[in-house]
Amino acid sequence: MATAFDETGIEEQAPELRSTLDFHEIIDPDNENLAEMLDANTLSRIGQDVIRDLALDEASRDDWMKASEKALQAAMQIRSPKSFPWPNASNYCHPLLTVASVQFQARAYPVIVDGANLVKGRVLGPDPEGVKRARADRIAAHMTWQLLYKMEGWEEDTDRLLLMLPILGCVFRKTYYDAISACNRSDMVTGKDFVIDYWAKSIESAPRYTHIIHLYPHEAGERIQAGKWIKVRVEGENNQDDDAIVDFYEQHRLIDLDGDGYPEPYVVTCTKEGEVARLVPCFGIEDVTVMGPENKTAKLQAVIESGAPIGDIIKIDRRQYFTKYGFIPAPDGSFYDIGFGTLLADPTEGINTVVRQLLDAGTLQNAQGGFIGSGVTIKGGNMRFASGEWKRVDVTGGTLRENIVPLSLPGPSQVLFNMLQLLIGEAEKIASASDALSGVSSGTEQPTTLLARIEQAQKVMTAIFKRIYRAFFNELKILRRLNRDYLDEKEYFQLNDAEDAQNVEREDYFDEDLDVIPMSDPTAISDMQKLAKAEAIMVFRGDPAVNQPELYRRFFEATGQNDIKSLMAPEGPPPVDPKVIIEGAKLALAKKESEAKVDSLNAVAAKALSDAAAQLELLGLLDDAAALAAKARELGGKDDDEPVDGPGEAGGLEGEQTDQGVPPIPGGPPDAPDGGMGGGGEPIPGGTGGLRPDGAPIESPVG
Repeated sequence: MATAFDETGIEEQAPELRSTLDFHEIIDPDNENLAEMLDANTLSRIGQDVIRDLALDEASRDDWMKASEKALQAAMQIRSPKSFPWPNASNYCHPLLTVASVQFQARAYPVIVDGANLVKGRVLGPDPEGVKRARADRIAAHMTWQLLYKMEGWEEDTDRLLLMLPILGCVFRKTYYDAISACNRSDMVTGKDFVIDYWAKSIESAPRYTHIIHLYPHEAGERIQAGKWIKVRVEGENNQDDDAIVDFYEQHRLIDLDGDGYPEPYVVTCTKEGEVARLVPCFGIEDVTVMGPENKTAKLQAVIESGAPIGDIIKIDRRQYFTKYGFIPAPDGSFYDIGFGTLLADPTEGINTVVRQLLDAGTLQNAQGGFIGSGVTIKGGNMRFASGEWKRVDVTGGTLRENIVPLSLPGPSQVLFNMLQLLIGEAEKIASASDALSGVSSGTEQPTTLLARIEQAQKVMTAIFKRIYRAFFNELKILRRLNRDYLDEKEYFQLNDAEDAQNVEREDYFDEDLDVIPMSDPTAISDMQKLAKAEAIMVFRGDPAVNQPELYRRFFEATGQNDIKSLMAPEGPPPVDPKVIIEGAKLALAKKESEAKVDSLNAVAAKALSDAAAQLELLGLLDDAAALAAKARELGGKDDDEPVDGPGEAGGLEGEQTDQGVPPIPGGPPDAPDGGMGGGGEPIPGGTGGLRPDGAPIESPVG
């Protein structure tokens, strides 16, 4: 049933509709939907091209789709009724694929989603003052908070992705900015809903790919009412349910919309009938490479800023929103990777056949059956036995034993049982479903030996984990670009309750000298493997050449300790270079020697002043004698920490001297260094003042 939406609040199409657009109109960010500027014929042609090309891509991957459906049925233990060798015969499905998928998901999920440790920053280039490091830590903590708390459903989708990946071999993530909810999102997309040519080399190089979007009618209506889509007919496949899911096609393709002969990348959203609802460019001005001055290629934005003439367009880099999570690359070189569903298809079918035959044989043996006589006459023709059935035959005379003949049923075959063991063993090798750590001999084994055993047993899983690591890295790159383009100027967040709220600015994401990578270790895919690595480095405990706090932090992480920060001791002052200590000691010694010389000179001066005061007292100049005596006491009892008076001081004498006839004072003090008494000049700096850097660490500048 068609669902109609009120046109209230929806702007009518522009009166002048065209078949082509100018390039500056295409890259203008104010034009949110180019479909509003194109005429009906152009939109119809684009929509029909989408439907046609989608059908071609669907046909190219038809065999892969059939194999995927079969793998899903096997993983979900879906059984079909059997009529051979009799109706409702055994249709047992061996859970090998299910077990292998669940075990892989159980190992992978804690590695990717390791508590609050998802993203870490990586600094590119020199960073002597730690400014880049501080900014990298901020964006790493912010992106971790986004994935775990702000982007609703990300962790749940990751859980589902890691379960479906080993079954189908290929799952996708769509990371984009949702204008309706005004936040970034990263949704899981199955291989069934991501359609691309089977022989495409990669998402980046493919000329087109399509995402089949499943929306409820009200979700499509929200996009129309918000002005993101032009009005289209929304009709579900179930005519009895007005709220049934409606499918839309979002195709990333190349279209020459400006008529210059070079097709630009766009995103076209249309209905299953080809009615275009949205058309937007899949690039920005910074993604366009043109021929610049001196016949050299340059970015369009740089050429515009320089004022130079703009040449022809050389290349346009399409923005990526999809990340491919692959399990094992396809041996035939196709785009879609393979999983356990493909690798275990034939072994699982063989296991199911053997098990069903064994069960059927056991059922016949337990039920028995045979002939029972009624005379000797047996009707001719074929005679079939159902489970627990006895046939009546004609027997004349004889005993009852002679008239009952059971069927000879040997029961389950030992050969079939041995074959079953062989098939299961080979299948488990492929799926790594058996306990890979069973080769550990004892708990007293050296950590390095244990680590080698684990790595050898899980080589296949390690390779798969590295592919997941690369895919997650690409997803983080897309998310970082979206934060650069759509994040608020400043956003506050709190990663955990133990820490204070932090903030990050959009300009933090602008610099190209920073990168973000997954926190997970693709080489450590089990707790025992992590623990073995941690124990291997603990032999360096107490080694001065090894960073001890970092050593213990890694050990705590490997053992899964919570709130590691509270376990670590506060960071003390940085270690001091022994050369600095020696130089400081030399300066301190020089200071003491200088102070000793000053004290010696002060003592001589005090003695001279005392003698002079005594002579003045004899002459009856009591006031002058008292002043000199006070000065002598001052010099003789000076505290070592007090500054020394500079040269040329009056020695404490006050007023103008009028006693011109007084004979000179014998035994005056010798000249002090620098021509003055008291050792004037600046004090020598202490020897310990330069052992630690001055001030707090420099705050990182904005952006």
